[in-house]
Amino acid sequence: MCDDDFDQEPVDIIGDSDDDTGANPHAQHGPSSSSSQQYLPHFSTLNLEVLGQQEDGGNTVGGSSTEFQIGQSFQNKDKAVLSVKDYSIRRGVEYRVIESDHLKYHGKCKQFGKGCTWLIRVALHARKGTWEVRRYNGPHTCLATSISSDHRQLDYHVICARILPLVRADAAVTVKVLQQAIEADYGFKPSYRKVWMTKQKAVAQIYGDWEESYAELPRWMLGVQSTMAGTITVLKTSPVRLRGEVDESTVYFHRLFWTFPPCIEVFRHCKPLVSIDGTHLYGKYGGTLLLAIAQDGNSNILPIAFALVEGENAESWSFFLSNLREHVTPQEGILVISDRHNGIKATLEAPETGWLPPRAF
Repeated sequence: MCDDDFDQEPVDIIGDSDDDTGANPHAQHGPSSSSSQQYLPHFSTLNLEVLGQQEDGGNTVGGSSTEFQIGQSFQNKDKAVLSVKDYSIRRGVEYRVIESDHLKYHGKCKQFGKGCTWLIRVALHARKGTWEVRRYNGPHTCLATSISSDHRQLDYHVICARILPLVRADAAVTVKVLQQAIEADYGFKPSYRKVWMTKQKAVAQIYGDWEESYAELPRWMLGVQSTMAGTITVLKTSPVRLRGEVDESTVYFHRLFWTFPPCIEVFRHCKPLVSIDGTHLYGKYGGTLLLAIAQDGNSNILPIAFALVEGENAESWSFFLSNLREHVTPQEGILVISDRHNGIKATLEAPETGWLPPRAF
């Protein structure tokens, strides 16, 4: 891992502004916020105790500027490099990476030869499988003259290690709060976009990335069906086209419908009406979550069916309502409540979907 690999900031990010709506591809569809809007506590407060927690096996860096010692060992190279960067940031000095490969890591102060002799060499101890400090000249004899609000060594690796406990405790924590955490801990405030990008890496490290999550859908479906007999899942995929030709070996997610046995059973005892609607999803790939809601005799609201689709259109609503009719609501004389979206109207008026009067109204 070379220090220079992560020093450059990305050119731009979606939603990079002072407002914490970063990476919200559908932000224009939502209502505008005002200064009087009330936020949940975790959106505006900082828990430094969580930040200082270190979990076993994690990459949390130490919170000390203590000098290194010859023979000092680290579990792996990543932890050794994080420790060197952490030391430099806390001292307010910068260093250059002279060598970095799978066997060694060598750094010198940026002022080396100009009044400072600080250097460090960390190498792999093959027999032990650990990394050890083999050579060290310290402390720095130069002055910490950095007046920048950021620090060269405060890169994505260091930031990720520091914010990981906060993101793990609350994935909805805002970028501004994370910026405050870094500034409170190091005295430097990295840019919004750098922290935003790092938070995405932290979320992926904790929960897996988007591609992995989509690839896990068939396994999730089998798992739910094996643990809850009677669960209905309908997955629809589309082929990948390369240069106009269909690649049969690869498919991508298109739509998913699912419902659970209790949902199917409970509708038999509910009022003969169903309310349907959709809501935008604001993840990396967007999409829409379609829902069907029922109401029991005590006017309690009960979700009975769900679908992930590409958006609200005639095809997606036909997919959802056809499966809803087949698996959950086969009864006659059902009242359908909706916002009369064109896709809903087209599906309800299609004879093959089973939603025409007198079967439904």
